[in-house]
Amino acid sequence: MQLLLIRHPQPVLDKRHCYGASDIAVAPEALQSCRERLLPQLPRGVAIVSSPLQRCTQLAQALAKALGQGDVLLQDGLREMDFGTWERRLWDDIAWSEVEAWNQDLLHHAPGGGENLLAVARRMWAVFVELQRRYSGQVIVVCHAGTIRMFQACAGWQIVQAGQGAQAHPDADALASIALQAASTRTTIAYGEVLTLDLAAP
Repeated sequence: MQLLLIRHPQPVLDKRHCYGASDIAVAPEALQSCRERLLPQLPRGVAIVSSPLQRCTQLAQALAKALGQGDVLLQDGLREMDFGTWERRLWDDIAWSEVEAWNQDLLHHAPGGGENLLAVARRMWAVFVELQRRYSGQVIVVCHAGTIRMFQACAGWQIVQAGQGAQAHPDADALASIALQAASTRTTIAYGEVLTLDLAAP
């Protein structure tokens, strides 16, 4: 199975702001540019799955229409991390002590009282497994940089386990390792970029 992971177009809120679960729009020109750039890279006749946030659904629906794919499956588990009271605030306005508290315990501390990294890993693993159960072949997935990194970490863990003939589902320690692997990945994922992820047989 192969996932074609696409990060949404650039939203109207810039990088000076903290945002994750907030439903932020995309400028029409950014959406159009992203659509035109992606279409030559994508196959026809495969399912399209999307985060429910509009910066993803707008692109997913535009691609589905252009590719003749019909409906887009909205998957709530693909949403970006919830930063609670930090959402939509300028990073410069968030107290350094709050940021440092998160840095000291990435797994369990919920920034802004929102969602912690372990919770994100848990729901992302559930989506990861569900996509493998539901589909075969290629699937287009429109989501977020954070969820793409989490998918990559899930796939990496699964491939190692398959190679060792070991367990198919992570225990608590393995899930923590997946979460931290995703958090430690610093590679930039561009808006509208396609990343191909080949999955081991479940």
